[in-house]
Amino acid sequence: MNYGKALFFTAGVVVGVGVVCLVKSKAGKKAAVAVVSKGLELKNRVASMTERVKEAMDDVVAEAKYVNEQKAQAN
Repeated sequence: MNYGKALFFTAGVVVGVGVVCLVKSKAGKKAAVAVVSKGLELKNRVASMTERVKEAMDDVVAEAKYVNEQKAQAN
């Protein structure tokens, strides 16, 4: 039997039970809410930044198409 896998499984169960106990406490729940809140804030910031980059790339592509059309008309 592979004792390493059993050890990791046991450690995972212990950590899981510890997290559940921590979240059930008032202070633990407050900390969990704060962590999730910051995570959601980060997600929104990344989504906003991604949207700005996408818009900038759309502008670059549109300008490149315009330049190509101008070159094609000149020839």
